Amino acid sequence: MNKPKKLTLPFPNDKFIKAEKLRKKGFSYYMINRMVEEGILRKVNGTTYEHLKYQGDDHDFLYVSGYIDGGVVCLMSAAVYHGLSSFRPYQVDVAIKQKQKVSILPNWPTIQLYYFSDNRYNLGVQTIKMDGGNVRIYNEEKTVCDLLTYRNKYGIEDCLAVLKNYLKQPKRDLDKLLAYAEKLRVKTTLMRYLEVLL
Repeated sequence: MNKPKKLTLPFPNDKFIKAEKLRKKGFSYYMINRMVEEGILRKVNGTTYEHLKYQGDDHDFLYVSGYIDGGVVCLMSAAVYHGLSSFRPYQVDVAIKQKQKVSILPNWPTIQLYYFSDNRYNLGVQTIKMDGGNVRIYNEEKTVCDLLTYRNKYGIEDCLAVLKNYLKQPKRDLDKLLAYAEKLRVKTTLMRYLEVLL
């Protein structure tokens, strides 16, 4: 009996791989299931597999794209990434659409989901490349505005520290910040703090 040909994963540097991406590379579901049986892949959910032989950096943000379709790193997690806060959250804050359902979350890292309206969810998304894959995250201006909206959850002092750090940045864009604040209905709050800080 012929031994089946050894399968080689075409994306050795990806921590999580979508089934659709494997199918486009010519992998049938039979071949994908074989890689699961051989301990190369582990099924995370209906659309995604974890690469068990992945050798790179195991950054907690990678689990956002692996477990949550359309998830966007937000709030304090985004602020820390952008260098706007030294606060170390014990969780990864992730925005999803209001009516989206997420059936499975990883054991690590702890992921806190926030259900955003379409307007809030779609504004200011950028994609960052890191070892292991791409991650969606909100830009600095969107992050500042979101934290002003959620200031009672995180504490006004921590959220104001993020705004202060943003204002110190040479690449700050106050026009963009004010435009985002208006769209997110937090402009009055932002203006009140800016009068004190500028």
